Amino acid sequence: MEGYSVPYLPDLTPYPNLEDMSRNFGWPPPGTSALTVGWLAPEHNFPTAFPESSFLDSLFYLCAHHSILRTRGFHSCALPHTAKPAAPYPARRGGEEAWLGSAEISVVAADGKLLFAPNLVFHYVEEHHYQPPDIFIEAVLAGRTVVLPTNFLL
Repeated sequence: MEGYSVPYLPDLTPYPNLEDMSRNFGWPPPGTSALTVGWLAPEHNFPTAFPESSFLDSLFYLCAHHSILRTRGFHSCALPHTAKPAAPYPARRGGEEAWLGSAEISVVAADGKLLFAPNLVFHYVEEHHYQPPDIFIEAVLAGRTVVLPTNFLL
C-alpha cells in the first residue's frame, strides 16, 4: 500500500496548524508556542546518529500510546528503503506493535514550547538514524506529553 508522504517542515520552525487548532478547537490557548520536529523529505539533509535504546523505548511508547491528530489514511516514508515497506509502517518494540504514519505526537519542552512530530518519527529514528533536536529528545525522555482537553476532537 502506498500512502502520501508527510510534508517537509524544517526542525524547530513554527508548527503551521497551531492557529487553526486554537481557533477551531479552543486548544492550545492563544500565545502558545509550538515547533516542528521530524517532518523529513529525501531532498533535504537531516542530522543522523545511532539512537540510544532508552530514547527508542520512550519514543515508541509515545507513538503507540499518545498519538494525536489522527488521519483517515496513512502517510508513507519517502526516504529510501531496502527492506521495509514505505507505508503503512508497523513498528515493534518490547512485544508491542504500533502502526505509524496516521497521527502526530506532541511533547512539551522544558521551556514550555509544544513540539509536534509525525508519529513516523519513530521510524525515522530507528531505521534512518534521524537525530532529532536535543530539546525533543529531552522532552521525550522526560515523558512530558501534551494533555489534551476532553472536548478536543482527535
